[in-house]
Amino acid sequence: MLEMNSPWLEKNETLICFGDSITASSEGYVKILQERLAKLEIKVINAGRGGDKTTWGLTRFQQDVLDKKPDAVSIYLGANDAAVGRGTWADEPVVPPEVYKYNLIWMMHLGKLAGIKKWSINPPAWRFEGKSYAEFGDIMAPYCRAAREAADYIHARFAAIDIAFAEEWNRHPGHTGLLLTRDGVHMTEKGNSIIADTMIKTWCLNV
Repeated sequence: MLEMNSPWLEKNETLICFGDSITASSEGYVKILQERLAKLEIKVINAGRGGDKTTWGLTRFQQDVLDKKPDAVSIYLGANDAAVGRGTWADEPVVPPEVYKYNLIWMMHLGKLAGIKKWSINPPAWRFEGKSYAEFGDIMAPYCRAAREAADYIHARFAAIDIAFAEEWNRHPGHTGLLLTRDGVHMTEKGNSIIADTMIKTWCLNV
């Protein structure tokens, strides 16, 4: 098992970032990781898909992750898991936090059976913003806890972007509306930078 305070990635390794539209964005946090980790000769593959939940993610995990045989995998899912079954997405089945947690664990377990030893988890980014927050309210907290529990269970790195986002909001007392997202969900340049910075710090990489 890798020590949590040692560099998580090494030269010539390949990392897959698996997630939803926040990951899939061509100008998102994965692009930042690609640019910065290239300096360490680490390849970063974007395996994001818009609208994904952990339930859907499991259906493509073999093809988009396991078959590519990466050295490391980062999973960033949860916003859609939290939202479905509520508000705009009331017609879709709810994904309870416990189901979300065990879907993450199953992904990592299947990966470990395939020989992938390095895993990192991102929780949802603290809360929705603007109109999305007005619609859904404070629903992220149990999913953030579930992501932590999944990471602990499988001994994965945990990039606490929920804490990083909360700390950024605390720097702007009295602010309402949009701060780190363009539409309540999808990140601004600042939001993507916070995600990438938090991940790189969690991985103990000097770039």
